[in-house]
Amino acid sequence: MSQTFRRARIGDVAKLAGVSTATVSYVLNNRGHFSTETIEKVREAARALNYSPNIRGRILVRGLSESIGILLPPLRKGQSPGIFAALMPGLITACQESNYQIIVLSGSGLDSSDYLQQVGLSGRADGLILLNGPDLAQNREILSRHRIPFVVFGDSHHDDFSYDVDLETAARMATMYLIGLGHRHITFLASDSLSWQTQRYRMAFEETMAEFHLTPEYPYRHSPEDCPNGTSLGDYQRAYDVLTQPNPPTALLVTTSYGAREVVRCAQDLGMHVPRRLSVMSLEPTWESQDTHPSLSTVEINLREAGYQLARMLISLIQGKHVTSQRVTPQLNIRQSTGVPAVFQTPTTDISEPVLKSGSAFALFSTQGHVEIHSKRHGIYSFDTRLLSVYQWRIQDEVLNPLAFDVRENVLIIRYAASQDGSTLVLKRHLTLYDDHLHDQWAWEYYGSPTSWALSVSMDADFTDIFELRGISKAEAGLKSKFFKDGQYVIEYMGIDKVTRQVRMAANRNPLEAQEGKWQWRIDPWEKQGELTVSIRWINPVKIVVSNAAVSTRRQSSLPSPPSLVFSFQDYPWNQVIRRAYQDYHQLLTDFGQGPVPMAGLPWFATFFGRDAIIASYQYLLWNPQIAVNTLYTLAQWQGQEEDPDHEEEAGKMVHEVRLGEMAQSGQVPFSRYYGSVDVTPLFLILLVETWKRTGDDQLIADLWPEAEKALSWLIASQDVHSGLFSFKNHGNQGLIIQSWKDSFDSMVYGSGEHAQPPLAVSEVQGYAYRALSLCAQYYLYIGREDKARELKNRATHLKRHFNKRYWVEEGSYYALALDSSGRPLDVLTSDTGQCLWSGIVRTSRIRALAHTIMTPQLFSGWGIRTLSSDAVTYDPYSYHRGSVWPHDTALIAKGLAQSGMWNEARVLARSLLAAASHFPYYRLPELFSGEHSTSVPYPYKGACSPQAWAAGAPLLLLQIILGMDIDATRHLITLRPEPEGSLGSFSIHNIPLTGEEFVSVEANSKGVVIDHVPDHWTVKKG
Repeated sequence: MSQTFRRARIGDVAKLAGVSTATVSYVLNNRGHFSTETIEKVREAARALNYSPNIRGRILVRGLSESIGILLPPLRKGQSPGIFAALMPGLITACQESNYQIIVLSGSGLDSSDYLQQVGLSGRADGLILLNGPDLAQNREILSRHRIPFVVFGDSHHDDFSYDVDLETAARMATMYLIGLGHRHITFLASDSLSWQTQRYRMAFEETMAEFHLTPEYPYRHSPEDCPNGTSLGDYQRAYDVLTQPNPPTALLVTTSYGAREVVRCAQDLGMHVPRRLSVMSLEPTWESQDTHPSLSTVEINLREAGYQLARMLISLIQGKHVTSQRVTPQLNIRQSTGVPAVFQTPTTDISEPVLKSGSAFALFSTQGHVEIHSKRHGIYSFDTRLLSVYQWRIQDEVLNPLAFDVRENVLIIRYAASQDGSTLVLKRHLTLYDDHLHDQWAWEYYGSPTSWALSVSMDADFTDIFELRGISKAEAGLKSKFFKDGQYVIEYMGIDKVTRQVRMAANRNPLEAQEGKWQWRIDPWEKQGELTVSIRWINPVKIVVSNAAVSTRRQSSLPSPPSLVFSFQDYPWNQVIRRAYQDYHQLLTDFGQGPVPMAGLPWFATFFGRDAIIASYQYLLWNPQIAVNTLYTLAQWQGQEEDPDHEEEAGKMVHEVRLGEMAQSGQVPFSRYYGSVDVTPLFLILLVETWKRTGDDQLIADLWPEAEKALSWLIASQDVHSGLFSFKNHGNQGLIIQSWKDSFDSMVYGSGEHAQPPLAVSEVQGYAYRALSLCAQYYLYIGREDKARELKNRATHLKRHFNKRYWVEEGSYYALALDSSGRPLDVLTSDTGQCLWSGIVRTSRIRALAHTIMTPQLFSGWGIRTLSSDAVTYDPYSYHRGSVWPHDTALIAKGLAQSGMWNEARVLARSLLAAASHFPYYRLPELFSGEHSTSVPYPYKGACSPQAWAAGAPLLLLQIILGMDIDATRHLITLRPEPEGSLGSFSIHNIPLTGEEFVSVEANSKGVVIDHVPDHWTVKKG
């Protein structure tokens, strides 16, 4: 049996009191003339039935309205009540929890003081929420006089109860972000320069600019008569004044979102592209920022939470409970109006252009064989400095265009032809790049009637730092001089890092004319054949400084250099693709003090990157483990030794990036030795144990185990004490905001498209940590440290359990991209979920479902795995990390699928990515390419490095997957599980090292795959 309860109605009160409903209404609303007895009977009946028809009735029955009000301030021109709309869901939730109602009060168009007094005297609301505005002081005085409780949103200057935004932190974060983009010319623009809020913003802005030795800038004041068309001086006009001055700023920090929108509108009217020419940041948290084009970057808080806390504070005040003010730290929400940080900016590249490399030097030429004037990419580089910035040849003052060219590792051969007056001049050019000079040899002959020819070269050296080319302004420059000495043209630069760099040009025959920056020779009519050699030499005496010199003194492990691998494939295009990958990989090897290791990529990342070197070494581990050995020692020599927030250095942490250019060495950027990545340390541990297993070299792991234990200590100390999860947050004033492999500023998104801000616990990083802990546990068990092995195994199991519980998105069968600081998942499908298979952190029961998700058209483009699903709100197949395909990423996912027993899916990915390589110049996979579907050819990303180390390593790892081949020297075991259909056709691979002196070969033909030269004490296991 059930009972039904309903709220009392006015008729119930009338019946109980013995009067009409009209009488009840009149009495409760204090109207009409009734006896005292009738009034008391009606009120007693209402109390007995708990009747509350409206606010007035509740006031009469209980003495309270059980309603709170929010008073909207007068809106500025063009402003919508965006903050109010965002606060409202939280306000409603808090009121519902306490059985209160919310009333929206607006005095727009009325005398606000009279209106507020009417509200107070009527008792319509028991208390009010005030939003910061021009009438705040007056409203505060009225409510205090009438003893009406109130709380304030957005101002803690007075002794009120308030929910305040930390405005100083907001301005500091925004200013630092703009500085991090490379801006040095930033103007602060305020709608109300006298408000307390503006003063707080301005103070923090000035302090932050001073920290970076920059001058804060403000708009000039103008009178209304100066404004065009008689308009009043407003946000648009202030922006106009600033943007039309002789040296306009490159960034504007604006106190209100309306003002920021006006800035964008003004910039567009002036033809200034936002953000390419101007970055705009709003300091006001509001939803309005999303409605503009381009959408505004803002400083924001969780407004729903703010509304909830405001209502809770006010209701507690009304009920006489203890209340304290709250001050919250905002977050940056980076959208389109601020553009891409200069750390990530890369000028457009053309992957068909020839690239040469020798030692630490590399050269990038145009397809005509020149270093073009005003080019932002061409040149000869050494240790993060562009040395040669112009090198252009002409015949008869015409730029030469080649008939053909051929590129080898450090050699470029070009053939030209020119005609005049019935005569043809044919020139063959042979450029050879060495570590410290370029040898440019010309040979010619001409056909036809005798004719004179003028051959000239323009040359210059600008000594531009690589970060300048990528958009970061140099705060201070050194001194450059040009002079002739001993028949050579010399350009010298004394940098602010106290390094003198020099470029010299000389020739083996005297020029007819030798001006500063331009030399000219004449080919006489009788000279039917001839030659000319020009030499460009440079000096760039930078020093590699290590943090852990003890590594070099105790290094004992070094495998002998193996003979070169020999790949031979009969079928097109596999021979071209694999041979190109092998050549590119070796071209990028550079010695940073511990033997050749992979340089990340040309031209923008021509240095040592910890993550890139580890992944590239792992990709090549089967074919030549010595590269991994060198990489491990190189990382160990730069292991973190102390706490240094500016460089993100911590004891035991492995280095992310090393830069030797002027800006890094003089402290203008923090990358001289930079530790801002969350994953290099666990990846170091993975590579160390995997290399030990591959080589069986106990001495190697014994040499490096002190560094491994420090890395383990850092890893464990960085984990959450409860869940074991592993997150990152930028600790320095500059550097990377996102510190996992997808390190672009806009890579971390929720399913809604909203950008997430650190701290973030990214999914594949949890996998790296899990694999590192598991592998180290294996080694401890091997050396008899069972207690330590058990501890690490338990930690790994604990991490895996929490990961599978908190990251799995059931409705999509994938793992979330990351968890934010509140534990909210970034519920978007990305390639990161596939890398979790490689690390082994995926629960066994979910492997098949996850493999199916990876191979859906939303993630698999037909050429590779997209970094972000094509169904995602922020998908862009031509972006850096939001829908593009990265070869190394796809290769690791394929390896993870193979390790998980999903061989068919793994080999589909392997064949697809190898096929993609055949569509690019030189059969070379670039750093990344478009994620468009495979109905079209794969298109390159406009700023991609090519060659790039882990892109070159990808085909070599894919070949290993297709063969199903692994070598475990600790067990003297070779595993082979070749693809049954033999998609690569007939091939042979010779000189695969087992140990330092033992090598095997693999051959495939119509009869199958065989391994030759296997020593007697080794076992081959075929799957």
